[in-house]
Amino acid sequence: MELQNASQTKSLLAILAAGVSAWFAWRKWKSLQHLPPGKLFMWPLLGESVRYIADPLKFVEEKLTEHGGTFRSNVLLGNTVFLAVTDSNAKLFYSRKDLGWPLHFQKLVGLKALPMVNDPLHKKLRTLNGRAFGDRQLDSYLSKLSKLSAKYLDLWVDNADSKDLHMEVKKYAFECGEAVILGVENDQLKTDRFMQLYDKAFRGLGYVLPFDLPGFPFRQCMNARRQLVEDFKDVIQQKRKKLQDPCRMFKINTMLDTMLQTEDNSSDEELLDFCVGMMFAAHDTTLCSIQSCLHWLKCVPTVEERLRREVHSVWDGEEPITRKILESLPQLKAFLQEVWRMTPPVVVISRRVTEDIEVDGYIVPKGWKLNFAPAGKHSKCEEPETFSIERHLDQGKFLDRLFDPTYFNSFGGGSRMCIGYKFARDEMLVFFLHFLRGYDLKLDQSDRQKFPFNFWRLKGAFQRLA
Repeated sequence: MELQNASQTKSLLAILAAGVSAWFAWRKWKSLQHLPPGKLFMWPLLGESVRYIADPLKFVEEKLTEHGGTFRSNVLLGNTVFLAVTDSNAKLFYSRKDLGWPLHFQKLVGLKALPMVNDPLHKKLRTLNGRAFGDRQLDSYLSKLSKLSAKYLDLWVDNADSKDLHMEVKKYAFECGEAVILGVENDQLKTDRFMQLYDKAFRGLGYVLPFDLPGFPFRQCMNARRQLVEDFKDVIQQKRKKLQDPCRMFKINTMLDTMLQTEDNSSDEELLDFCVGMMFAAHDTTLCSIQSCLHWLKCVPTVEERLRREVHSVWDGEEPITRKILESLPQLKAFLQEVWRMTPPVVVISRRVTEDIEVDGYIVPKGWKLNFAPAGKHSKCEEPETFSIERHLDQGKFLDRLFDPTYFNSFGGGSRMCIGYKFARDEMLVFFLHFLRGYDLKLDQSDRQKFPFNFWRLKGAFQRLA
C-alpha cells in the first residue's frame, strides 16, 4: 500500500512539474508574441554584437529595412530594442532618463561621471557642471581656444610631411580640455602620457568580452583607467590647495573649480569620475568632429570656398575672437551642423527601460535597452544621404536644428542632452575660423572609422595660405 501511495505521489509530482514547465514555456512563448520582431540567439551573451560593432549604422539601417521598423536584438551583452525613426518614438525615447549603456562603458567612463549616472545624482551633477557653461563662462573660454588653435595649426604647418592626423588633432583637443575643464597647463610629456592612458583605457569600449579579470585584454584598459585616477588625484589636491589660499590671484572659471567650490561638496569618487569622464567626453568627440569636417570640406569644394569667403568677411585673422564674430557665421554653423548630421561621432544612443512599455504595438520588457539612431537613410530629413548646408539655412539665417531628435543624435536630447554642446560648437567655430582664414589641408586619404566612434580618419599635410 505504501509503495502504491509513493508511486502515485511521484506520478502527481511529475505531472505537476510537467504542468509548471508547460506553463512557464507558454508564458515565455506568450511574451515573445508581444516583442518586436527579431531573432533568438544560440549564444545570448554575444548575440549580434560582432556584426553590430563592425558597423553600427549599417547594422541598424539593414535591420530597420528588414523588419519594416522597430526590431529587437542582443548587442553589447544585453537584450535591446532598436526604435524606428519616427516623431513619436523620438519623444518616447528622450522621455526616458535611465541610461542603457553597457556596464563596461560605465566602468571606463566612471560609475559616477555625469554622462553615466541617473537621477538623483545626474540632476545634482548636471546642476553643478551647468554653472561652467553659462554665457559669461563660455565667452571667457574663447581666448584660450583661439590661442590653442593658432598654436597647433602653426605646429602642423612646420611639420608639413603627409601623415596620419589623428594623434595631431587629438593633442589639440586634449589640451583644450586640460585648459578649459581642468584649468591646468601640463608640459608636453605629461599631456602625451595622459593621452596614451586615455587611448589605452577607452580602447575597451569596443571589446566584445569586457571582463576585468587576469588574462583578458580589458584588464589592461581598466589598469590604464586606474592610473588616470591616480594622476587626477594629484590635480584635485593641487587645485584644493590653490582655492584654500587666501591670497589666490586666479579666477574660478573652469569646471573643476566650480565642482570644488560648491557648498554641497562632491565626494572624491564623484570628483575623480568627473575628471576622467569630462576629459573623455570633451576631447574624443572633438577629435572625431574636426577630422570629419576636414573630410567634408575636401569632398565639397564649393562649400569650402563659400566658407572661406564668409570667414574673410567677418574676421581679419588678428583681432580677438568674440561672440559677435561667432554669431556672424551662419554658413559655417550650418556646415558644422550638416557634418554632425551626416557623421555623428556617436551613432546610437541608449536608454534602459525601468518598466514594461509599449512601442509601436509591441511590449518592451523591464530591464531591456531602447536604442535610437536617427542618422543614415532612415533619418526624417529630405534626401538624408546628400550633403547640403542649405537645409540649415533660411534666407541666409542659420537654423539651429540640434534639438530636432529625428535629425540629430550627436548631442542627445531631452533632460540628458549633452551639457557642453554650446562649448563644443564654440570650439569647432574657433578652430575653423583659424583654419579657413589662414590654412589649408592637402588630404591624401580618408578612412571611415565606425566603432566606438563614427568619423573620418585622415592622412595629409597642413599648409599655410599665402
